[in-house]
Amino acid sequence: MTHRIDPGTSVEIGGLKARPDLNGKRASVVQYASDRERYQVKVVEGGEELYLKPVNVKAMPPASASADAANTTIPPSATAAGDALSDTADLAPETEVTVSGLKSRPELNGKRGRIVRYVPDRERYHVVVTETKEETYLKRANIATLTADPPAVPETAKVSETETLDDDAAAKAAVARESIEAAAAAAAAAPPPPIEEIKDSETLLREFFADVSDATRDAEVERILSCFKLNPYEHLALRFDAKEDDIRRAFRKISLLVHPDKCTHEKAKAAFDAIGQAQQLLGTPEVKRELDFNLERARDAVVKNWRKNTRNDVVLRVRFSGNREAQLAAFLASDEFHELWKLEARKMIVDVEWRRRKLTLRIKAEEERVEKEEKEEAQERKRKSKAQKEWDNEKAREGRVGGWRDFMGTQKKGGKKQKVAGAFKGPKLKKEERSKEETEDFHGLDRNGKRVLRPDEVSKAW
Repeated sequence: MTHRIDPGTSVEIGGLKARPDLNGKRASVVQYASDRERYQVKVVEGGEELYLKPVNVKAMPPASASADAANTTIPPSATAAGDALSDTADLAPETEVTVSGLKSRPELNGKRGRIVRYVPDRERYHVVVTETKEETYLKRANIATLTADPPAVPETAKVSETETLDDDAAAKAAVARESIEAAAAAAAAAPPPPIEEIKDSETLLREFFADVSDATRDAEVERILSCFKLNPYEHLALRFDAKEDDIRRAFRKISLLVHPDKCTHEKAKAAFDAIGQAQQLLGTPEVKRELDFNLERARDAVVKNWRKNTRNDVVLRVRFSGNREAQLAAFLASDEFHELWKLEARKMIVDVEWRRRKLTLRIKAEEERVEKEEKEEAQERKRKSKAQKEWDNEKAREGRVGGWRDFMGTQKKGGKKQKVAGAFKGPKLKKEERSKEETEDFHGLDRNGKRVLRPDEVSKAW
């Protein structure tokens, strides 16, 4: 790529998205870095050195030229002759154009096309190539109209044939015309400005992060580590209704910012692991389903509370002509709603997590109790089994029998029982004496000598 700005030239910075604070400031060109395709400039205010694209620098006219321009009026068409391919230009649909300056698609250079429409979000024109009927999206810098209008002459520089001017006025008008014609001729003879081809997303990301400073990376690391831990959407700086493509793009962008190989922050690895875990959680269907359910509950709570608070709001009623649906739509699209949604979601997620942890602890305690009881039961069974084996042992049985014999005071000797001296001797039993009547009653006879029926025999008789 060739450059037209020489070192030492005073330029104005503009069009920076990563550093909008530098837009409009003056700088001096140090050199042109061919390997990076950028100008190395030094900001006049502060002395900061940057590498900027050619489209982000604009050469400033010298002091003498600016003084002459103050006395003469230069038409916009003449001063912007070199910027005729600016992205801000607008061409009407069905305009016949020529493709030029493409590096990614050089085969299209020189071919004719027709403009279909202008796409504002992409800042490109939808062009259909006439020869191949191929549709493509091109910057204004990559297309040129087939007919160019001649440079306009300002009204202040025109001299009517019927007007009579003094010599000084006529001389100034002649100088103005000569300067305008010289500027137009120089613009026509000058080489075309550097043209940026349409680049894919990866190339655009690399170029964007080339201009990112270390302060921006450090700030992103601090944001990730300080955000709410239980909501992965906040780690990736996403809205809660983000789609899968939004999640993937956000992770790609933030990972390039906080990657430990590119970020010098001491906690860059922790931040990188945090966003990786957040993407993994959002990529798990079960986790994402539960999280989205809680977020939806929080959203409904915010909307319900808003309906209650704005039920009698006269200002909103007048503003939206009493249309509650329009009021709700405006509220849902506001930053206030998303902030309230974020706070309410934090409360619900914390409550759910607390209940889950309490339940986990309760389940763990119950499992420990059951395990302890099972262990005690196993030990008791083992003890009883051991005791039963000892009870069934023959030696133990003989010992028990011998102990009983000693207690009763008898021993077997030669198949006969013998008393043992000093053994336990129970009291003598006295024979019970009964009268005849008692004896008869005892044997079941009444006084007449008849047999008395037992209760079971009486029931059978009935």
